[in-house]
Amino acid sequence: MSSAQVLSQLTELPAKVFLVGMPGCGKSTVGKELAQRLQCTFLDLDTLIEEQEGLAVPQVFEQRGQEYFRQAEAQALRLAAARSERLVLATGGGAPCFCENMGFMVSQGATVYLKLTPAELVARLTPSDLQGRPLLRDKTPDELLVYLADTLRQREPFYQQASLVVAAGGRDVPTVAQQIEQCLLGAASQ
Repeated sequence: MSSAQVLSQLTELPAKVFLVGMPGCGKSTVGKELAQRLQCTFLDLDTLIEEQEGLAVPQVFEQRGQEYFRQAEAQALRLAAARSERLVLATGGGAPCFCENMGFMVSQGATVYLKLTPAELVARLTPSDLQGRPLLRDKTPDELLVYLADTLRQREPFYQQASLVVAAGGRDVPTVAQQIEQCLLGAASQ
């Protein structure tokens, strides 16, 4: 199924575009580029959580636990979606999988899954990326590959509910953002 077919139900450019996918797939970098192309606001869900909680995401995980974090994440997501301006929101890798967030995002706008293989993800994640992500921290490259493959298998059913799936591996940020923009604009003009 082509991306234009998947998005054919859109009649106008969506006010909210949610980017989903695994850690390291490029949601934030593609999101910034896409927001610029669409001339709208870019938001990062992790940043919104940090502002809401007064703590960095790793600290929320460590001090309050994953269940608390997921509830805070769902709250920040819903507050962002309620904003009046048009926006592109980069979500956390696990956000679609908890608190009925994926269904909520689908109901609020366009959802875009930036798809990469586990090997592509490992190649993209830097040591500082890993230290800033509590679930990826302190893993060897082999452990990281196994963890990402297992996690992707669990999350893929949620990610696949997106209105657009984009293979983001081996392509630069402007190219990926341009493809998403063209699909959104093409679907809106039908």
